[in-house]
Amino acid sequence: MSSRDGDTDEPPLPPDDGFIENLNALSRDLDDIEDVAASALAGESIDHSVSRRIANTPSGLTYAELTTFHRQRRETEGWGKPELADILDPAALQQLEEWRGSRRFSWDRSDLLVVGFAGLLGALGNLYANRVDTALLSGLSVLKTTDQLRRWEKETARLPIDYTGVGFGGPAHRVRSAGHDIGRFLSALDQIRTGTFEGTWWLDGQRMVAEVTTTRSGLPFARVPERRLALVLLLKHWAADFVTPMSLPLPGWTLLAQMPDPDLRKFALDAYAGTNSGEGLNLRSGIVTPSLGMLATEILISTCHHLAAFRATGSARLPTAVSAKQQEMLLAAHAAAGAISLSKAAAVAVTGEAAVAVRHLNVPVLLRIGMLALKVRSDAAARAQAGAPSWEQLLSDEASTWTLPEAAIIADLLT
Repeated sequence: MSSRDGDTDEPPLPPDDGFIENLNALSRDLDDIEDVAASALAGESIDHSVSRRIANTPSGLTYAELTTFHRQRRETEGWGKPELADILDPAALQQLEEWRGSRRFSWDRSDLLVVGFAGLLGALGNLYANRVDTALLSGLSVLKTTDQLRRWEKETARLPIDYTGVGFGGPAHRVRSAGHDIGRFLSALDQIRTGTFEGTWWLDGQRMVAEVTTTRSGLPFARVPERRLALVLLLKHWAADFVTPMSLPLPGWTLLAQMPDPDLRKFALDAYAGTNSGEGLNLRSGIVTPSLGMLATEILISTCHHLAAFRATGSARLPTAVSAKQQEMLLAAHAAAGAISLSKAAAVAVTGEAAVAVRHLNVPVLLRIGMLALKVRSDAAARAQAGAPSWEQLLSDEASTWTLPEAAIIADLLT
């Protein structure tokens, strides 16, 4: 991420040998020629001092002699320091900025070390995900004993989403209906507002829809028509359930438990229930715990780039090209963690866990890999479109200007 490795915000330019000064001087001469040509074409008086100066410009100079000549003119005529903005027109400046942002920076040794360490961190997080999840569950269990969570449990008693009657009970009851699925938020909210439990179950291959308004003991479910209060109660109930070993189902997971295919329903229930309570695939073990390693990888790589940008420019903002390089590094690091996740799930499935092995998949990392792959591919396509024009294209563009009828008039004026 150093300038010597090509990781700068500016495009590579020739050494300080008068390149910009010569271009600036030639640009000024071209402007003078255009002014003379415009006056001649309009029938106005011509500044002959300009035409004589241009016609008497020494020729046959070496590059060093030309540079010295232009520097003398710059000092004599008081032009000031040359800038790219003085040489390029707005369209060319915009093209230059697009090219600067589209360049791909190659990786250096420090980049490889950062990606290697970040990938190792993510891989270790996957290998020891069970221990991390156990530690997280232990911490959440402490929260469950607090007065706040206990009060929320009392406030959300007798909500219809907690129905555990025939077909909807058991340790995995939270995955049997929409009430505990954050991906089916509106359905859960409507049940609380109407005081009616709604669920789907299957009997002899027939889909059955249940609508229950009372608890198993015959008491009516709590009914909260006011939308805002119902929302508060739902969030409190979810928070109280999240800190339990079974946590909450993954977003949308309850839909699998209601599919016509019995094998798919069994898979959804078994994966959520796990071998033991709390060891299945749920919101905590499937998203929160895996996200910890993913966030560590993201923070490490992003911090390195922002610190390098701050040291170089005084600002933590990343140029477009550097940001594209960061996406490549994140993709590589997460790919290592994702590979470990897939390998671990496959190995555990073979050794006997079957459907429960899905809990070893690092879902956030796999989703992040897909998003990063699309972004890196998009950046590559943008670079291909915004690349600098070829020499053949430049020659064609420049040569075409001298085929204009005005070119003959300009030549006559100067000679």
